[in-house]
Amino acid sequence: MKKVERLLYEKKAELDQIEVPEELEERLNNALKDKNFVTKRKNNWMGKIAVICLITLLIGYNFDTLAFYGKRLVGYDQIMNNTLRQLNQLGEGQVIGKSYTFQNGITMTLDGIMLDENQLLAFYSLKDPSGETDLLQISPHMYMEGWRKKYMKESGRGELDEDKKEIRWITSFEPPRFYERNLSLKIHLTHRDIAEEGEIKFKLDRGKAMGSTLKKGIHETFKSGKTSVRLASMVASPTRTVINGSIQNIFQLARDQISGNRLRPNEVTIKLVANGKEVPSQGSGMRTDFKGITFHQEFDALPEDLQSLELHLESLSVDRNVTEEVHLPKDLKNKSISILGQNVQINKIYQSNDATFVTLTTKEDTILTRVYLLVDGNKISLQETTTDQLVKQENGETLHTRTLHFPATGEEYEFIIERITYTEVYNRMINILGK
Repeated sequence: MKKVERLLYEKKAELDQIEVPEELEERLNNALKDKNFVTKRKNNWMGKIAVICLITLLIGYNFDTLAFYGKRLVGYDQIMNNTLRQLNQLGEGQVIGKSYTFQNGITMTLDGIMLDENQLLAFYSLKDPSGETDLLQISPHMYMEGWRKKYMKESGRGELDEDKKEIRWITSFEPPRFYERNLSLKIHLTHRDIAEEGEIKFKLDRGKAMGSTLKKGIHETFKSGKTSVRLASMVASPTRTVINGSIQNIFQLARDQISGNRLRPNEVTIKLVANGKEVPSQGSGMRTDFKGITFHQEFDALPEDLQSLELHLESLSVDRNVTEEVHLPKDLKNKSISILGQNVQINKIYQSNDATFVTLTTKEDTILTRVYLLVDGNKISLQETTTDQLVKQENGETLHTRTLHFPATGEEYEFIIERITYTEVYNRMINILGK
């Protein structure tokens, strides 16, 4: 069926390129100008039969084409990526076409959805006929409700039309469970201090769902320094590809919480390479719950002619609690310390205008996120960073030099570091498909 739809789409494109000659109308008029036509009422039934036959043939020949275009979502091409645009051209997805109008006159229309194993995409618009509402400032809280379960919104992107009366959105939700048949889109809209809840109910057509194209268990753990990253699985579907993994299980999380050496991961850097080309990233997420610290990375859909697939785990940016106290003599110059394997160069300490300044250098991605200066036994908070300089070295590494301002002076100094952000480098490759 998809091959038929693709052929119909290509045939339409060919027809769209046909242009009527400008002189055609003049030729037809000249040919008919001197002709006499005689209408015979007794033969009208023949013409009617001919017209009926012609209409029947046209409808029969173009029925599939008409049905095909009826399944497409119109008006979202500008906010679709190439993958969604191709799926829409093939008629994938389910047209809904239901609306809810709020008391303030704003109408929300759910035009359609696309569903596969990774997500449910909702295509909807917000319209204010008066044009008095700044639709860019309206972000309704939404979720899908099924049978005893809510499916939360994950991400979205939208575009405002030229007259600023309508904005169209494509929003991703958690995919509904396999048993769901009836869903309700719940909308909570707050505008000008007035809150209202709306609802759009629709029946889920499982025949329009697209499933998955590739599922792969990875189950590999990689360690670097003080951290580990576990890559659990990959699920590829027609709309996107998702990598799932974890950094700590619940027991490791509890252990670090009790010891005070809590790990706060910031970002996992992963690249997906299909047929030798990097697959565009679409986003990522991380959460801490009863499962521990888990993450997912989202990429575009994989190519149809998939020959090879590689996963590259590059690095993990983390923030950790530490307890470091460094004695700083007043004449200190270039003192090096190591914190969790990260080199920190304390260049100098000096006093000026009733304040003390500490200049230090680290790698570009290393940040001392919580520091104090103990001045004659008094714990002084950082006031500001006065200078900030990045210098690229001959080996390609970039060093970050900055000066920290503490509003106090004294005779004895202790530099206290309680939290540090840095990057653990992995540079590991996993071959998913191919050689």
